[in-house]
Amino acid sequence: MYQFRDPIHGFIDISDDELKIIDSAPFQRLRNIRQLATTYLVYHGAEHSRFGHSIGVMHLTSRVFDSVTRKVPNLFSDDEEENAHKTAWYRQLLRLIGLTHDLGHAPFSHVSEELFEPGKEHEDFTKLVICGTEISGYIREIGAKFKKQHGDRYDITPELVWMIYEGKDILNEEFIVPDFFFLKNFMDGELDCDKMDYLLRDSLYCGITYGTYDLDRFISTLTAYKQNNQLQLAIERGGVQALEEFILARYFMFIQVYFHKTRRYLDKVLVKSLKAVLPGGKYPDDVSEYLRWNDARILDLIARSEDSDVVPFKNRGIMTCVFESKTHADQADKQNTKLIFNQLKRKYGGRVLYDSVDKAAHRLAPALLAPQDDSGRGIMILDEGTGDVKNIMEESIILESIVKPISINRIYADKNIAAEVRKEIQKIRSE
Repeated sequence: MYQFRDPIHGFIDISDDELKIIDSAPFQRLRNIRQLATTYLVYHGAEHSRFGHSIGVMHLTSRVFDSVTRKVPNLFSDDEEENAHKTAWYRQLLRLIGLTHDLGHAPFSHVSEELFEPGKEHEDFTKLVICGTEISGYIREIGAKFKKQHGDRYDITPELVWMIYEGKDILNEEFIVPDFFFLKNFMDGELDCDKMDYLLRDSLYCGITYGTYDLDRFISTLTAYKQNNQLQLAIERGGVQALEEFILARYFMFIQVYFHKTRRYLDKVLVKSLKAVLPGGKYPDDVSEYLRWNDARILDLIARSEDSDVVPFKNRGIMTCVFESKTHADQADKQNTKLIFNQLKRKYGGRVLYDSVDKAAHRLAPALLAPQDDSGRGIMILDEGTGDVKNIMEESIILESIVKPISINRIYADKNIAAEVRKEIQKIRSE
């Protein structure tokens, strides 16, 4: 057993077998994949990587799983021995899912995904890395030990790890319903461990408090409920305030960090640079070749390039944001911003730029969907006294105000004409 000292979670226990995965080349590559892409050029502390985040998520999956399974006896089987085997099996599967879930990210994370071949996403590469590199062998070693300790039915394979994480191959005879849907909630739901880690980690490294929340209280109030062959994560009624804090933290992080006006512009300029320096303007399809690309290699190519599309990023040639819509722009707001931009474009050409971003920070389902929604996307509140299950929207007045998706529309202009363009915008809006 090893321990990693983490700035968010303190000491994290790592088994010898898990350490083999961490020490592998595909995982070590994550040290050179920034978690927040170009945000380090805005918040200079944001140099953290997918490496630490992945270890943090692995830690949280087992911490949350342990908390929930302690509260709900025989969660997976009425037979105590079978439940014990399944609990140990699922716990290890979750840790492996958490550890490997980001292995397929491209340099600068989500920003450069448009440089994949059409139809590909970073998850496609994650699957290839889990199932087709040395990591596959290390996962099978863990599976072999589990079979020996718990029985043949408790094997762990890279294909099984991916099947649970992806959650789509439900007709596969190995897909256990509802248990595997429940496990997926830990990594891809409104209460998932991925969000729990990156909010705190991003806040720390950005030097801000927007994404902080009471992790200990939040975890302590998470539970599970069974209903009509459904098994879902839920939160106890006493944890509603901790949940509100968690949801608001993510909402604020999107507005203040992830969709920061300068970060959004730098992302666009970086993509243009990548198209100029990557062979053929795309990432390779072959997983071995793909894994050779990381932030450091990209930045080296950019530093040595004199291509006109690279110069703005290299020399920090940042346009000024001269117009920004409200945070929750409606269709009329979007149309008005686009009309203003079109007029500016006719006059200023390439010296102005339009950007639009839309995102539902949390999928807060309408209360009417409540217990009937078995997708795992809704957030359910469990009354421990009565056993009643309600949708969070029936309990929280605060969250009603952020159901609307974030929609921000911006216009940028070259610095030397920014003042002039602002006046032109005022003129257009007054007409």
